[in-house]
Amino acid sequence: MSPVRGRQHTDGTAPGRKRQFASLCNQGPEEERQTQRSKKKKPNHPDIPPPRFWDELSSIPLTRKALRELNRRNIAGGRPSRHQEPEQTSRPAPTIERFARQGGPDLTDIRGCRLRDKTVTAMSSSQSSLGRRKRGSHSLSKSNATHHTSSTRSTGPYDRAFQQHLIDHRIFPDGYEYPDGTSPPEPGNVDEILQTIAQPRASLSPSRFSTHDFRKFKRADTHAFKERDITTTVIPIIEGSVSDRKCVAGDIPFTNLDHLTDGTIVPGNPDLYYGARPEQLDRRIRRDLNGQIIPSTQCDLPIAPNFFLEAKGPDGTLSVACRQSCYDGALGARGIHSLQSHGITEPQYDNKAYTISSIYHGGQLKMYSTHPIAPCDSEAKPGYVTTHVRSWALAGDADSFRQGAAAYRNARDWTKQMRDEAIKLANQRTFGNQPDSSRSGDLDSATAREASREGTIITSQETALKPNSNVSPPWDSDTSADELSLDLTFWQPAKRTEFRSRPPRKKR
Repeated sequence: MSPVRGRQHTDGTAPGRKRQFASLCNQGPEEERQTQRSKKKKPNHPDIPPPRFWDELSSIPLTRKALRELNRRNIAGGRPSRHQEPEQTSRPAPTIERFARQGGPDLTDIRGCRLRDKTVTAMSSSQSSLGRRKRGSHSLSKSNATHHTSSTRSTGPYDRAFQQHLIDHRIFPDGYEYPDGTSPPEPGNVDEILQTIAQPRASLSPSRFSTHDFRKFKRADTHAFKERDITTTVIPIIEGSVSDRKCVAGDIPFTNLDHLTDGTIVPGNPDLYYGARPEQLDRRIRRDLNGQIIPSTQCDLPIAPNFFLEAKGPDGTLSVACRQSCYDGALGARGIHSLQSHGITEPQYDNKAYTISSIYHGGQLKMYSTHPIAPCDSEAKPGYVTTHVRSWALAGDADSFRQGAAAYRNARDWTKQMRDEAIKLANQRTFGNQPDSSRSGDLDSATAREASREGTIITSQETALKPNSNVSPPWDSDTSADELSLDLTFWQPAKRTEFRSRPPRKKR
């Protein structure tokens, strides 16, 4: 037998390299485009806002970050001609007293004078040490880490300039009014959402969720002092049992999503979000809408999230949670709208909300909806409107908790239904598009499928809202549509038509 390395090819290439070269030569235009898309750079989210962030704000609020940016610009853009150090002259005490009677000496020569590097270093070190003594820190490294974290957080929803930045890019919070006094349009299905979340759940009936269980919840809420305590001890009681944990994640920055505005703000990072399994959506659609629906580069995390939760402890700020919820809802609404518009030339805006974001703070649960609105012109991006749905005082009494927890779970199930419908529609459009078919035929078939989808949704909602129907609604039990099973029939791969049968073994 000849050794393997003794094999030679007529063209002088090694076997492995020849196969690689042949595979590259056999790639068509579609594979080349896919290869280019796979090499797409990850969106860059700055830790601190660049100067462009402040330059494009319509109005700059008086915040610490704004003052730091102003101080940085004053130091960087100083006028060296006027920043000359004054001559040191010794004056007798009577001269100084005479200057004091007339209002003091003239300080125009040292106004805006740049301090020496040694002086700045000494002052900054003394201020940082004083701050460490006030905060009770124990080490310099810990102080530096804390300063970096606070700086990063203040560039996002922790700064009032963040909300103004969203408004300038037509991402409107709840209660926003235009300069002329008008308000953005509310979603057309807000009544439908209210009816859906108001349905009772058997798992929260007095027989299954007693007053003793409510006392456990209230005790957990009373003893939760940090945001981490809220998400680990309080929120699980509100959520109930969730069978498919692969559809839920949290505390993961959305660094893979494309910038929602101009790339000068931090990525979204909800405390909890629900999405779909990656395998539910066709791989080609995931590749095309990668920056719209896939929040993280971790391939096993949920995609196309449209249900979010922001939790704050007793010392947390409600205004910060509202900004975070508005930002999260806009990211989720953009993803669902991209799925609904995939495969058609012009995106449709039906003025309906398919995304829900909630806030838990101080025993209160606030729920909001987010829906996209058409852009102002052909080159602009679409806008997003946040609308308050309802609020509940979960820590008030057992009945209030049952109503709020039922609304939370019903909204979670409803958003899952809307998400699955959008994924199913995108998959059908992709499977129905043939290489030689005309674009108009695809649009006609997509329109017909959309009409059938709307009829299915109306029928299912009427069944859920009629308790005397023969079909039991999904809110009758604790393990409803999101907790029993997943309807994955629409994404199952097609069966193979060709098979290779093994030759029968010879009898010895």
